[in-house]
Amino acid sequence: MDTAGGIDVAGILATDTWYRDLPASLQQALVKIGVPRRLQAGQRLFSRGDATNGLYAVLEGRLAAIDVSEHGDESVQLHLEPVSWFGEMGLYDRLPRVHHIRAEQAATVLWLSDVLLREHLKREPEHWFHFGLLLTQKLRLALFVLEGRKVDSNDLRVARILLMLAQSALSAKGETKQRVSIQQQEVAEMLGMSRQTVNQALQRLKAEGLLQLAYNKVEITDLEALRAKVHFENWLPLMRSAD
Repeated sequence: MDTAGGIDVAGILATDTWYRDLPASLQQALVKIGVPRRLQAGQRLFSRGDATNGLYAVLEGRLAAIDVSEHGDESVQLHLEPVSWFGEMGLYDRLPRVHHIRAEQAATVLWLSDVLLREHLKREPEHWFHFGLLLTQKLRLALFVLEGRKVDSNDLRVARILLMLAQSALSAKGETKQRVSIQQQEVAEMLGMSRQTVNQALQRLKAEGLLQLAYNKVEITDLEALRAKVHFENWLPLMRSAD
């Protein structure tokens, strides 16, 4: 068991479908290169505009990716829970960070140094493919949400964002999470809607038997029906095998 500071790094990473499909040599390299970093609630990991310094994976706790308007207003764009990978775009283009990343609660992330990771990829160039696959899966999720912004009803737009959040945070068994902890205001900010509009859409989806609402939580009660409602199967055939 590979542990660091009492954390079973390899064991936690093994709950992630992307990591499990990696060649054993790349799995071992990530564990060897990775350095666990602990964050206190409210602590910022990096800021928009910071130079890229590598790839991260959430091992414990919960982080938020935060966007900032031209007036300095902040809004949560995505929640990051175990095991979520982020920062892989910088591995390709080396451009600055595009979001603030902040711990919403005490958290632990695994940091994979850009320098050390590139050294490994120089020795094993075929491993670039697997990081490209990680990036592609995220791109599909983003396009899935963006595709519906202009043509979908409010109900479908809300359904899409809930599925994106659920799909981007898989359970320990590699299954799509059916309980999403998110405030209605955060959904509204992600979609550019009012909170009232989001609430009305959620209530209609609830009436269809697709979800239940509780304090700061949305529980998807019929995952397949919700996927069918927004034709989710057309977007992520690679991820369906994990369910």
